[in-house]
Amino acid sequence: MVRHVGSSRIEQVISLEAGSPRLEFRTEVDWHESHQLLKVAFPVAVHAPVATYEIQFGHLQRPTHASTSWDFAKFEVCAQQWADLSEGDYGVALLNDCKYGYDIQGNVMRLSLLRATTWPDPTADRGHHRFTYALLPHTGDLRAGRVVEAARELNLPLEAVPATPSPGARPAAASLVRVDRAGVLVEAVKRADRSPGVIVRLAEVWGRRTAARLELGRPVARAVRTDLLERDQAPLPVTDGDVALELRRSSSSPCGWSSTTSEA
Repeated sequence: MVRHVGSSRIEQVISLEAGSPRLEFRTEVDWHESHQLLKVAFPVAVHAPVATYEIQFGHLQRPTHASTSWDFAKFEVCAQQWADLSEGDYGVALLNDCKYGYDIQGNVMRLSLLRATTWPDPTADRGHHRFTYALLPHTGDLRAGRVVEAARELNLPLEAVPATPSPGARPAAASLVRVDRAGVLVEAVKRADRSPGVIVRLAEVWGRRTAARLELGRPVARAVRTDLLERDQAPLPVTDGDVALELRRSSSSPCGWSSTTSEA
């Protein structure tokens, strides 16, 4: 599908894969406008007083109506990979792979795609762009509807790489890091700065208190909870190579996060 807006050209491939509820809009734009804002809007059959938006390590909620002058001034919400509008047993999520300005008023979900400002950058967003956004209807709320997981799948698609089988004793399948609890995501795996260990950063993104077990694809001699500066805070129990975690909501954040060090 090809559209023209002013002097700009928009080409889209709209696809719905077999067995997937996610309607994808793969988009290429040659953008040459001034003082224009390109948005996409979806009127949906959902009515809810608040919408939910993803932020780093969690999510927040904002009203879908404007009752005060302050509400009218909040014309857009900064969010990351998804925004969701749910009314109990049904909802719709709007996913994206690189856009961060959402607004949801009533039952209309909108996403800002491109700007055409002239200050401070007189050529902001001009030129060629390639991005993807998707509409995801789901049953239940965002947790039951796997909204977080669907957004991750859109942003980090599975990539198959041909490889030569190793003649060694390694297993046919293995994971570097694995967590046994839905809603607990691995955000980073890196070498420790202060020790020869490995840093694993996790986030509980559903906003609930939960217990989880962290399995690493290597022997674990010791595990400790750290802060973001990788300073040891408290030891963590290790059983048969798995690290036991208790995750809870942080007092300064919409959802709890945990940073765990594993030292071999």
